[in-house]
Amino acid sequence: MKSVKQIIAILFISFLSSQAYSQISVGGQVSYLNVFGGTGLKSFGFGVKGDYALDDETVLSLGGNYYLPSTYSEFTYATAYSNFTTPSQVEVDVEYKVSFIHVYFGGRRYFVGDYEDDFGIYGLAEVGLLMAPVTTTLGEYDESQYYTTVQDGAKETLVNFTLNIGAGVEKELDFGYIFGDLKLNLPANQANGEYVPVEIPTSVSVNAGVRFPF
Repeated sequence: MKSVKQIIAILFISFLSSQAYSQISVGGQVSYLNVFGGTGLKSFGFGVKGDYALDDETVLSLGGNYYLPSTYSEFTYATAYSNFTTPSQVEVDVEYKVSFIHVYFGGRRYFVGDYEDDFGIYGLAEVGLLMAPVTTTLGEYDESQYYTTVQDGAKETLVNFTLNIGAGVEKELDFGYIFGDLKLNLPANQANGEYVPVEIPTSVSVNAGVRFPF
């Protein structure tokens, strides 16, 4: 499997070596993200996207989405300072507030219609960077007798490269094109030939929006 950097390089070289023919469009979209891995995280968001047509059937895209915060909960254990305290451990609720930022670069290929037709169906493939700022909130417990390694109010940002594959449709209207697509966002577990930890599970995103050609 090619590394993320290799895929980006191939797409960038394709962009530089494209024909003189070109057409640009910009637009916006609303999105829905569902994260797997047992988190139960689901969130709505919005984004922007720019397109550059290499020819009638092949288009490069650069875009980004922001997803509103959502939460999931679990519990941790707080341990007693003293051996004489009973019980020696208590459960403490932990709530994680997570938002997502997804930036991506890739291309789509039309299988029905093309970039300028009044109707089209396409497949897409992208590389992306998915970031997840997380804020941790602890439930109540007796801090005078118990301690936990989980810090209340702690903030961190999880990061993963992604490989996005999917398909979509679009329809021309008087003011531009409306589109909808479905993407499977797979976490990349290799970079520069080395394995890297997967911090964000696989996710699915649904996007609907409009693009305006120039």
